[in-house]
Amino acid sequence: MITKKTAAAKKAPAVLNEKQAKKRLSKAQKAALAMRKQLWPDITDDKLWLRHDRDGFTTIPRTMPLFMDLIQDVSKQVTTGKSVPAGKAYLVLWCRVFDEALVKIEVETIAAMEAGYTGERNVSTWREHLRVLKDLGFIDYAAGPAGPCQFVLLLNPYHAVRALDAKGWVQKLTYTALYQRAMEIGASDFDDKDDDEL
Repeated sequence: MITKKTAAAKKAPAVLNEKQAKKRLSKAQKAALAMRKQLWPDITDDKLWLRHDRDGFTTIPRTMPLFMDLIQDVSKQVTTGKSVPAGKAYLVLWCRVFDEALVKIEVETIAAMEAGYTGERNVSTWREHLRVLKDLGFIDYAAGPAGPCQFVLLLNPYHAVRALDAKGWVQKLTYTALYQRAMEIGASDFDDKDDDEL
């Protein structure tokens, strides 16, 4: 049973880690700005697309390229043995999400096009790849007036990978590369305990 005192104790280190992360980010920003100035001394901010003065950004895992490759590799476990590039659909979802982890797809043909699916079967390919992502544990979805996958919930991708690894579906080198990158960026999600482990 988790008491208020235990909950508070668990929150305290997270606040400290956030402060440490901000401090590291600040150092990283300073270093990047110094390097940018060294390599491109004449570039001005108006030539760049910077988050602090532009709209159209989203929060996305820095490990996304690794997730996309891993999804394609393990997809054969939930299909007829053929790898499918469902990682492209996964990227589209992350590019459409806000920090509530819920994506609302009003027009599937547009989302399918963003994922690179064209032609007569674009929507069916989109839906099939969402099914693969769901079967792998990366997302869940619910039907709405606009289609069977109108509402998409993005689940913690690190937890999905951990579960897939427990099934023996993830290549050791792939898992190690993802784990190493997660440690580099401060993502501690691989160490999270499942509810049934508490």
